[in-house]
Amino acid sequence: MVKTLSLLGLVCASWFDASAGTFFFTNVTPITINDSTNPPTKATPYPSTIPVTGLSGVVAKITVQLNNFSHAFPDDVDIVLVGPEGQNAVVMSNCGGGHPGANNITLTLDDSASSGVPLYGPLVSGTFKPTKRLSSFGFPFPSPAPASPGGASLAVFNGSNPNGTWSLFIVDDASPDAGTISGGWSISIATQPVLLSITQIDTNVVISWTNLLSAFTLQTTPNPSTTWTNALPLPTLVSGEYIVTNPISGPLRLYRLAR
Repeated sequence: MVKTLSLLGLVCASWFDASAGTFFFTNVTPITINDSTNPPTKATPYPSTIPVTGLSGVVAKITVQLNNFSHAFPDDVDIVLVGPEGQNAVVMSNCGGGHPGANNITLTLDDSASSGVPLYGPLVSGTFKPTKRLSSFGFPFPSPAPASPGGASLAVFNGSNPNGTWSLFIVDDASPDAGTISGGWSISIATQPVLLSITQIDTNVVISWTNLLSAFTLQTTPNPSTTWTNALPLPTLVSGEYIVTNPISGPLRLYRLAR
């Protein structure tokens, strides 16, 4: 006789529920891209921040918009986005060309764009992939930014918590020439739900979830009013999914993802 099991996939903590959507946040405070004879020179403010609260699920996609960007020599500008959990991505660095520069343009940085920011100009309004022309900066980014920011892909934030402070760090890495982002900046956050797939196969139950979700632990309990414990064995990665297989035991067992 094969036992049957009532299975329930739960998610730990209120922001990991099944809601999803795309949300837009803006900091309209102008950013001054300062110049000095001792670069890299920090912008004002440094960083410019956007607080995000109340979102459900985890990050599925990030885009960044620079509103009314002007600079006499855009190639001097390096911009890094840091998320609430510390992940970081180069938004734009050493691209856009030199004189006569850019005047009051709006740039949207999106991994899905068809092309990167023009490396040598002219720089015009449009949607571009985040772009880093040089393999390294040649200097440490001023604190509190990460000293050695990572690559030019916003996908690094996928699977992370969208709630918290998003920080935009901007420096000017050469002298002379300065600029502004007079309309501030915006961030678009698409979220996806954290859901478990639970399937009974013979006398086993197979629990799976997407590998886009990092730093989660599968937990289980026979009763939600009792202690949750970490499920064993540890998950294996198969075709983009984390997989855990457990033998069926008892009339009821609940599972959840927690971190």
